[in-house]
Amino acid sequence: MKQEKEMPFNGDFEDSEADEDEQSQESESEEEQIQIKKKKKKVVNSSKKLIMNVSDTQYPVVKFVGKMIYKFKLSYVPYLENNNWDFCWTDNAVLPETLSKMQPHQRINHFPGMYSLARKNHLGRNLNKMQKQYPDEYDFYPRTWMLPSEYGDFKAQFQKGKAKTFIIKPEASCQGKGIFLTRSIDSINPQEHYVAQRYIHKPLLIDGLKFDLRIYVMICGCDPLRIYLYKEGLARFATQLYSSPHSTNLDDACMHLTNYAINKDNPNFIFNEDEKKMDIGHKRSMTSVFELLRIQKQNVDQLLIDIKDLIIKTFCAVQPILQQNYTQIENYANNMCFEILGFDILIDSSLKPYLLEVNHTPSFTTDTPLDSYIKKNLIRDAITLMNINVKTKNDIISQKKDQMQKRVLTGKKTKLSYEEKRVLKMQAQKERDEYESKNKGDFELIYPCDKSYDEYLQHAQKLYEDWTGANIRRNLKRDTIAEQSKPQSCTQKPILTQKSQLYKHVQSKVNTNLFPTKTTKADQEVTQEEPEQTLQQIPEPIQSQPQLEPDNFVTYEDYQQSESLKDLYNFAEKRIPEIQLIDLIQFRRAESKQDNSSFQMIQMSQQNSLSNLSPLMQIKSIQDSKNEKKFSIRKKNKQPKQIDQEQLYFQPQPHYQPPIQQHSISYQQQVQIQNGSFVKPKVFSLKLQHPPKGYKLQSLPILMQQNYTKQRYEQGV
Repeated sequence: MKQEKEMPFNGDFEDSEADEDEQSQESESEEEQIQIKKKKKKVVNSSKKLIMNVSDTQYPVVKFVGKMIYKFKLSYVPYLENNNWDFCWTDNAVLPETLSKMQPHQRINHFPGMYSLARKNHLGRNLNKMQKQYPDEYDFYPRTWMLPSEYGDFKAQFQKGKAKTFIIKPEASCQGKGIFLTRSIDSINPQEHYVAQRYIHKPLLIDGLKFDLRIYVMICGCDPLRIYLYKEGLARFATQLYSSPHSTNLDDACMHLTNYAINKDNPNFIFNEDEKKMDIGHKRSMTSVFELLRIQKQNVDQLLIDIKDLIIKTFCAVQPILQQNYTQIENYANNMCFEILGFDILIDSSLKPYLLEVNHTPSFTTDTPLDSYIKKNLIRDAITLMNINVKTKNDIISQKKDQMQKRVLTGKKTKLSYEEKRVLKMQAQKERDEYESKNKGDFELIYPCDKSYDEYLQHAQKLYEDWTGANIRRNLKRDTIAEQSKPQSCTQKPILTQKSQLYKHVQSKVNTNLFPTKTTKADQEVTQEEPEQTLQQIPEPIQSQPQLEPDNFVTYEDYQQSESLKDLYNFAEKRIPEIQLIDLIQFRRAESKQDNSSFQMIQMSQQNSLSNLSPLMQIKSIQDSKNEKKFSIRKKNKQPKQIDQEQLYFQPQPHYQPPIQQHSISYQQQVQIQNGSFVKPKVFSLKLQHPPKGYKLQSLPILMQQNYTKQRYEQGV
């Protein structure tokens, strides 16, 4: 590794193999290129060299480290089209779908879901949620508002006495683009999407200049969290002497902003031309700034502790989001992804660090010797720490082959229990700790650490579940499990009571019609004194959904013991003439009230006559209306005629005969209704529409005359 550290990099790198590949592709025909691409998709790299895909990166230093230091074979085919690579470096975000298609031995330099930190609006929103619960612990960033959603609260800040300065940033930008300072709400468009922050007006100054730190942090595991801090970073200085913000200097970006992209074009900017002299110029090394602060008797050790605590708490706020997007469930080593992040931290005059933003793709441009030295070693140590080599790849592939052979022999896929998975994770974590402790280079493991951050992780998990609704599903599942664990007798008692009451109500209506109670002498005297009232009394119709009363309660089992269904059938068969006579009287009474002058009056009379019928005929008429069939006779292969509902049910009959006289007419002499349709109900079964589970009410047949029923349907009763 000493030789690798001493290998110089001047900022430029050209891969000769890439030029050869381009020339070969130009000479080949299109069909041959398509066949070659298909083969590349199927074939897995079996050579001794690892393949590093650099098709989606623009930085020469990345290609230099992979080609010259680690001897990787560079691939320029888009990594989404060709899966024949071992290590991929991309400058853009990675989707969960890409991660799910990766092989266990492949590595990529981004985590899906890192937008929760990289986007300014997401970072501010996640930190604000944590600050509501822990206001003292999460005070390491300026007060932040997301516009326009929090425009009302932000507008109120301008109405409280002394004028305040705010820095306004676009929610998705970099390199200082679109950033401006303001002290007036009128300069902000309420419809635009911005992130507004309080301006820190008393920053720590060196040589009278404002500066911030670009600290490189590497996250190489999300479940559980595994965070490394690189010991070297950059200090970026403004190019104009600092003075407190006021109305005359708000537009001076080179005074208030420390972005390198803004200050490098200023004539006052001094470039660093020697990597050994890291404390000169407007871009310096982080260690040189700390040495200068130690000389000034500043407590740098406490500053580093606060910076590490700041970084860990920031990751705690978004750990559930990263874990949810990490879809490799069988990756027990938790090492398929890693990401180098750039934390921009500002230090105030009291030596307190403030988090400004997080960059998920920090710039790896190397236009100065200082940049080349720091960024080359950073990428080199990151690849070494992730254990990306041929031996590790072969070990993982051999383990996969052993699992496949066991599956072929047994014919089943072995499912590991939770305890077995936990043991495998602990074993893989132990092996990883041993390797990383010997090969971490200039990285320092800051989490896991001795201090516990479980409280913040648990609260972040709760916030994530509230946001996604996972807590609602979990509570429903817990309630269902609790109900299932209860004894069945406790849960079924009220249900059985309701079932029995429902059957009692229906059976009581049937009993009152089929088995009239024997009246006493006193009751007969009352009926003789008021005969007119009894004739005018209208029987109560049966309700489709009766209101059950617990006082009148007879279970279905008791009813079966007292009277059998066979006795009911025999009794009903003997009293058929009496039932028909009662129906005839009720029918004539309903007929007298009908008015056939209009269709609306007929429809109203149909409802009134149904309510005036006896309970027995109500049951019959309701069931027959559901069971009726309508069809048409096809003549000479013609389409059947449509049935006119008004003619079928409401056609007046000039020659009407009472039902008793019609009883003697045979079925063959009946005249069919117009269009060949007729109704032929034979037997009516008394059943509930939705019988409760566990109870079966046997059908009670009631014989009815076909002609009599047909005639009643013709009259529309």
